[in-house]
Amino acid sequence: MNRRNKILLTIFIPLIIIVSGIGGFILWSNWPAEWSREAPVLDFPVANIAVIHLIGGYGNVPWGGFHNGIDFCCNVSVNILAPCDVRVTEIRTWMYATDPPDRWQTSVQFKTTWGYTLSIAFESWALNETYADIQRDTVPLQVNQKVSRGEVLGQLLYHGDGCHIHFMMKHNGEAICPYPLFSSTAKAIFDLLFAVCGVGGVPCNETAS
Repeated sequence: MNRRNKILLTIFIPLIIIVSGIGGFILWSNWPAEWSREAPVLDFPVANIAVIHLIGGYGNVPWGGFHNGIDFCCNVSVNILAPCDVRVTEIRTWMYATDPPDRWQTSVQFKTTWGYTLSIAFESWALNETYADIQRDTVPLQVNQKVSRGEVLGQLLYHGDGCHIHFMMKHNGEAICPYPLFSSTAKAIFDLLFAVCGVGGVPCNETAS
């Protein structure tokens, strides 16, 4: 091998390794929990349905604006379950409202199947960082952790009357109504509860306001 070829190999081999590593990381970071391009079938996410006292629908809602998920409001602390196989991609505890009062949430992002993501915000009505940290500690997840359908994702703590989870699905980065993705059993549970304590008229209201 001549000197020129040796120099080229010295330059290009590390470059190929770096590019392959970056590409592998990007692919790995976008790897879903389930090898499928179909929409996931979702189970009901709240372990004890008796504690749900209000459900806020998706889309155009009476309190104004476009609501990009479904809210399950609970009157006591309750476990939240994985509605399908998921892989954790992000966990964030932050102040999301200052209108007043200040309110904090722990938001968890998940990959489900190819193109579909799930976000669950644990909004315990934490009015300060101390309560926010307590809520965060009840969500014992780590980034890249895989959680199987039906396993506990964490506990939503009751820190006030507005305690709820915000349950949001996206397809290729765009918010979609989660309701059509529920299993027949989950829909039956949802319909029963929504008839009693639903807000918004229908689970998915995407008509112009």
